[in-house]
Amino acid sequence: MHRVSHETTLEINTKLDIKKVILLVFGVFFYFMLIALNGVTTAKNIAMTCIVLAVIIVTHTWSTIKNRLSVPFMMLTFWVILNGISTFYAVSGKFALRSFVIMLTSYTIIIFALCLANGDKKTIGRGISTLISTTTAVIGFISIDFMSSRIISTPVLKFLGMFTRDFENIIPVETNIRMLSIFQTPNVFASCMGIGVFLSLGLVMSSQNIKERIHNIICLFINALSFLLAFSMGGSGSIMIGFIIYLIFERKEKKARLIVLMIETFIFCVICTFEISSTSFGEWTKPIYIPIICLIVGAFLFVLTDIFIEIKALNKINKFTHKIPIIVTSVCIILFSFVLLAVNLTGEINLKAGDSIKRSAYPKAGTYTLSVESDNPVNVVIQSQNKEDIIMHTSTDIYNGAANGATFTVPQDSIVIYAIFTVNQDTVIKTAKFEDGENTGEFPLGYKLLPNFIANRIQGLFANQNAIQRFVFFEDGIKIFKKSPIIGLGMGSYENAIISVQSFFYETKYAHNHYIQSLVEIGVIGLIAFVATLLTSFISIVLCLKKPESETSPLIACLAGLLVFMAVHASVEVIFSIYFYLPIAFLGFAVIFLCCGESISTNWFKEGLKNIVLTFITLAISVYGVFLACNMYASYKVNKELQFSSLVSAIKLDKFEWADHMVSYVYSAMNYLDDEYIKSQADKYVKRLEKLNSNTIPIIIAEYYFSTDRKEDGFNMIEKYVKYTISNPKTWEEAFSIMLLYYSKTNDYFYIDKMNELYKILNKWNSENIGKITMSEEMTKVLSEYNIA
Repeated sequence: MHRVSHETTLEINTKLDIKKVILLVFGVFFYFMLIALNGVTTAKNIAMTCIVLAVIIVTHTWSTIKNRLSVPFMMLTFWVILNGISTFYAVSGKFALRSFVIMLTSYTIIIFALCLANGDKKTIGRGISTLISTTTAVIGFISIDFMSSRIISTPVLKFLGMFTRDFENIIPVETNIRMLSIFQTPNVFASCMGIGVFLSLGLVMSSQNIKERIHNIICLFINALSFLLAFSMGGSGSIMIGFIIYLIFERKEKKARLIVLMIETFIFCVICTFEISSTSFGEWTKPIYIPIICLIVGAFLFVLTDIFIEIKALNKINKFTHKIPIIVTSVCIILFSFVLLAVNLTGEINLKAGDSIKRSAYPKAGTYTLSVESDNPVNVVIQSQNKEDIIMHTSTDIYNGAANGATFTVPQDSIVIYAIFTVNQDTVIKTAKFEDGENTGEFPLGYKLLPNFIANRIQGLFANQNAIQRFVFFEDGIKIFKKSPIIGLGMGSYENAIISVQSFFYETKYAHNHYIQSLVEIGVIGLIAFVATLLTSFISIVLCLKKPESETSPLIACLAGLLVFMAVHASVEVIFSIYFYLPIAFLGFAVIFLCCGESISTNWFKEGLKNIVLTFITLAISVYGVFLACNMYASYKVNKELQFSSLVSAIKLDKFEWADHMVSYVYSAMNYLDDEYIKSQADKYVKRLEKLNSNTIPIIIAEYYFSTDRKEDGFNMIEKYVKYTISNPKTWEEAFSIMLLYYSKTNDYFYIDKMNELYKILNKWNSENIGKITMSEEMTKVLSEYNIA
């Protein structure tokens, strides 16, 4: 057996361990299926399966997991328990349960890892890390194939379709912008790939033989390429911070190797990204083989290059160890210079017939004349955005017509203008300059050092709509948090309550910042628990790094970068709320707990106390499993029998969606008002439902009251409904429609008077907020006929 002399001996051995390969293949398959089926339509079934398995495994490996009850793990457990408890007091039990079962499944994955992982201090965690990085690479490979040949992705998606509807009618790319992935949420997908990148880097750096290193290099390349193709701006900034932490925390003698590996990865991925984005980011109509060819050829060349550097030049690289600070500084300066050059080095652009490009500029207010140099006529639409436009994703057209010689006026409050150039035949646009006599400017066209999709994404970078609107999400989240600052309003409450605090209508389920999301859902106590999980995990990593290398896992430094990446990205994205991210992130936490958890002393944690804590965890999981089983049985019973009696049983059984069953009873009861028993039961349910804050229930109760001639009660519910969902135009259409319906049935002017009151509420809101609610032409016409204004 030949060995190359360097600090980590690398075995030149091509013999495969068939048992490990089979175990990895089966592990990746089941882990991938768990991730994919953790979505809306199958999450409850997956959660129940995992709960049962977790209880069985814990009882059979009690002593093993008991010895692995670390401080970070207990902080995470506390955070999960708080989320679970919140589902019982949440403003919407349905939304809360939907969110928590995903988290609960992910938590049981940690249980599996702590119970079943084996190895010594040097190797523990490697198997799970390999499972994660390989699975994310498989997901990345399928996603790239989905925008390419679809040879692999088509049968995979058909197979998943046998179990779930979550992958129906999905598309591969956001045209000319980025890859969407099979999960259709590119920013979160990028975060998953980022986790794969960090673990792949750590595994490559600590590989013990050639075959292991080759496998990890391939996973690294696929994960990194997938990350780039998804191009999350928040993810890109977060991963750069994570890389810096990784470099800082890596052992001194490995820093040079890590820098070389990072540069290798970046170069190969960027080359492939250029080719893929320029050929395959249009609408998919037939197989496109460029992406899959780039993936395979790029991985092959990356492996060859890396093996050559690793085996032939590793000793030379290690000679630069003492110059690491200079090397790191130089690399940072080079990267910064490259980015600066890339966004400024522009030139002509070639457009095919029917194509268009959107470019931005930031001129001062004034009247400008546009000069376009091209070989064929070009049309342009020029749009202006002020602060309100940026927040609300609107714009004002200030010119539309022939591009060359166009005259347009930039308003005083304009922050950014966009020019959308369109051509009717193949055209080369060389320049697009504008001037007003004193000021000049130019729309950048072709970016010589950037792939097209990145060039498209950075337009309006200094007035980025998504970034600015995120601050609106944050501010509105704080408004909701103030309603219940200590324990929050329960999981799913942001989605439920957001419309009640908006100053203009927008749709989102999450705050796009999990720290604020935690404040809204589980209050200050919950935020402390979440931050404590991150902090204790980080502290345990730092303490591990103080130990001799022989006593710790070689993955420690990459875990530091991984943790910081997750923590930073959580401040700008919805990652900890999304079904396919949580199983990956939580298993990443499991690696940290296994490799570093014991570094924080638990001498105070006696055997008896450990048994009590583990018993509590097991019972908590079991009890929640019983409640979940009752919820599932109640839904099954209602869907199967469709009877009032089954709804009554479901209300008693289901601790989460009881309100939905009550609403179904009340709604159905409107057809059986002659039945005194049904009506009296419905009246009892209505009194309970009145107290709930909901964006759907009050309007149904209002209709019930109107149908039973309790007009004042009905209007009170209408008023509650419009005030709780006040920014949504559909709310007002629905409210007026119902009142008009009952007016037409009764000719009672009560409804006309109350509609006038509603209209005053509408006008008051319009006068106080940047959003403006307008009724449909048909509704406006009807209301005017009754002099409602």
